[in-house]
Amino acid sequence: MPEPVPPQARFDPDGRAGGASGFTLRRVSTREDWSVVRALRFAALASRGDVGARPEAGYADAHDAAPNTITYLLERNSAPVASTRSSLRSPARAATLPAMDAFAEAMRSALEPEATVVEASLTVVHPSASVDANVALFHLFKSHMLACAAERADWLVTAVRETQMGYYRRMFNMEILTGAEAVPGMAYPRVLMGLRYREQAALLFRRFPALAVSDADERRFVATGEISFQPGRAQNPIAQPSLR
Repeated sequence: MPEPVPPQARFDPDGRAGGASGFTLRRVSTREDWSVVRALRFAALASRGDVGARPEAGYADAHDAAPNTITYLLERNSAPVASTRSSLRSPARAATLPAMDAFAEAMRSALEPEATVVEASLTVVHPSASVDANVALFHLFKSHMLACAAERADWLVTAVRETQMGYYRRMFNMEILTGAEAVPGMAYPRVLMGLRYREQAALLFRRFPALAVSDADERRFVATGEISFQPGRAQNPIAQPSLR
């Protein structure tokens, strides 16, 4: 694969490129997409001290290529803003989740053996984005709701820094599943949090209708690899910083 293309090369922090404001969340599939995502991840992780300087100025791991994993790129007016990764483990697909690198034993204790689990990982917002990090996070999580709906998931889990725990509890009704653990490749420890999707989804969607997944959303994603947003509804009313 080619060397990463720095997001600054295409990044449009003021949202001027392409007229009216608009977000697109799409599956990463091309070599250029991967270059942009790796560089965007590095910029975000390095800005908060999670990773140190490296010659390639990009971040990736072995889970990116796993068949149970999809990586997404959030763009605003065709400029990269943020990224996230969605992974699946189910009784029919006994795959490894990224969180199992640090939390395998704890996950066996906290989650039902036959649970279908979707994991959100490497959720990052470019540090130069003028888009509020909370709004970007809200858009990114539509991808994980799509995965949960399509797979009838029992759990949505994600590993977060300790400073983010309160936010994820308030925003997504997530509960703490483990204590803090060191995560390979990251400077700061993480805590695994989880949403009981089947129990909590209806309540979450009433609070935030734009997160709800429709049949049309699923059909569009299958056909195009994109997830759409209804204008005027994808706002995150919680102002506390989340990712930065």
